[in-house]
Amino acid sequence: MKNSLEFPDILSRQQAAEYLHVCRTTLDRLNLPRIKVRRRVLFTKAAVDKWLAENTTRKGGCQ
Repeated sequence: MKNSLEFPDILSRQQAAEYLHVCRTTLDRLNLPRIKVRRRVLFTKAAVDKWLAENTTRKGGCQ
């Protein structure tokens, strides 16, 4: 498993899925901000981190 410091600033679908510990199918269902370059789908690590912080709930339902 990679340390978060080992991931680049721009993530491919596979890298983003590994970073979030989900499969690519689950990643596609999430409402993450993405960059499309022709047929490639890319994610910025900063946007993924921000999305994760905004969409994480703690035990008991509090953010």
